[in-house]
Amino acid sequence: MSNPFSTLADGQLLPLPDDDGQEASVHRWSQREIDALTLAHAARRPLLLRGEPGTGKTQVARAAARHLGWALLTETIHPRYEAADLIYRFDAVRRLADAQAQCLKPDEDYWQPGALWQAYGWHSASRYGGCRGQPQPNGHVVLIDEIDKADSDLPNSLLDVLGQRRFAIPALGLWAGGPGGGQPLVLVTTNEERELPNAFLRRCVVLNLEPDAGMSYRDWLLQRGQAHFGTRPGGTPALLVGDVMRDAADQLVADRRAALDAVLAPPGPAEYLDLLAAIARLAPGNAEAQRDCIRRLSAYAFVKHGTLDEQPLLRQDRSPQLPPGAAA
Repeated sequence: MSNPFSTLADGQLLPLPDDDGQEASVHRWSQREIDALTLAHAARRPLLLRGEPGTGKTQVARAAARHLGWALLTETIHPRYEAADLIYRFDAVRRLADAQAQCLKPDEDYWQPGALWQAYGWHSASRYGGCRGQPQPNGHVVLIDEIDKADSDLPNSLLDVLGQRRFAIPALGLWAGGPGGGQPLVLVTTNEERELPNAFLRRCVVLNLEPDAGMSYRDWLLQRGQAHFGTRPGGTPALLVGDVMRDAADQLVADRRAALDAVLAPPGPAEYLDLLAAIARLAPGNAEAQRDCIRRLSAYAFVKHGTLDEQPLLRQDRSPQLPPGAAA
């Protein structure tokens, strides 16, 4: 079996276009991502991506689909989500409305194949709903995003589906998957808001998106900032100039330490990247103005809890923790 990720290298950059509602970006491959994807693909097991918001979990799926040349199917989980929604939905409301308007369509129009049906059984899925008339993709990357938003019933219900890679659709008398079905790459993300069942974890390859051993949290933030806002492939100039990314990382580390000391949820990569994105839009190419943005705006990105008298750094009027020479 060939390894489609063998051509990737640690630190390699992959441009990601503006598509599917996602802004254009650049993914910086890490060796741990490459190795985890290699194992998940070869073992035909889901890859569970764990990490704080902003660590690039969703972007790993985008980058994997882009590298493979496969279609990306994304399902974002919410508290009322059920496992069956990943397989199919039946639009009974539209069918009723069409019946009342006396323009009833064939039943195939009201069945919408979900991500797993499309990925494991495209041959049958292509006869229903929005899949009809669509060309068959080279393969599928399925992203089940934020699975921790659901209760334990959802991951437990997926054990057999993802383990056997074959499932029934009783209402249509169909089976999807099996030896003749597709072999997608399934990625699952969690923000750790809810503990996942041990049985589910055992059936997954797991990648913890966190700083590499020996790398400081500050340097890890800088690495992520460089991938998004540094010099782009092809020599396109950086969106942020000078030491702006370093100064923003220093400020976040200070605010993060204060939050942890107060036993509060700390800011992390998501807030860091949000601030850098705002600065790049507000002051493109102007280092002095960008540093001034950090001084004036960072508190509203990083300090998200009420004022505590015993913790002056957790105030939005706190003094910025910028190094000497930064905008005052």
